[in-house]
Amino acid sequence: MNRAKYAAARLAARSLGAIQRHDEPRRGTRVLMYHDLNDTSTRGDIYSLPVSQFKEGFAALALWARGRGHSFVPLTTTPQPGISVTFDDGYRSTLMLAAPILIEHSIAFSVFVTKSFVDSNPKYLTTADLRTLASLPGVVLGTHGVSHSQFAELDERALREELSSSRDWLQQTTGASVTSMSYPHGSHTLRIGEIARECGYTTAACSSRGTFTDTTQSLRIPRIDIWSHDAGASTIEKTRGDWDQLLP
Repeated sequence: MNRAKYAAARLAARSLGAIQRHDEPRRGTRVLMYHDLNDTSTRGDIYSLPVSQFKEGFAALALWARGRGHSFVPLTTTPQPGISVTFDDGYRSTLMLAAPILIEHSIAFSVFVTKSFVDSNPKYLTTADLRTLASLPGVVLGTHGVSHSQFAELDERALREELSSSRDWLQQTTGASVTSMSYPHGSHTLRIGEIARECGYTTAACSSRGTFTDTTQSLRIPRIDIWSHDAGASTIEKTRGDWDQLLP
């Protein structure tokens, strides 16, 4: 989404918010999805958020949440009112840039790691970084596949290999039990969720918009994308639900 389309979408979201007065974290868990952060203030990649905006966004969101009586909550199999924070892919910026800010606010978060990305280039976490992340308070590591393939395009044998080997690898790397994941590219079906459960997962996040309100969603938990153009006000708007009718 370019800047012009984003501006138009935000104007529409603000209009919807003024009319409907959303407050989705009161209904269930509102899960935010981040990817990469950067320290260069560049916004060209929609999934790479300047760290200054990330910091501003969380300061504003934390203040808004306190004012509304909302808590930041870990992502679990059972939905609870509040806000959860997740990161996909396993960028090194999650440890170096995001973690200090979230820990400062005492916010728990989940990191979903793609096995083939680890140690692949300096943009991504190393195995040592994974152990460091796993030791931080409130951090839960989960998988994001082995190869970042779209699960719906795989046959069942390849799918089970992606799910099982990524889980086994992450457990061996960190020494911690792994029961959570997010679907690469958001690609999932009900059958994929059933196979994920058979492979030992109890929670799985997708990329569909909405709010986690029922345990039947535990293997298809909806999330809200936060983009490189989002700062404090728009992060709040997305969290409370103003953008839901506009997101894919």
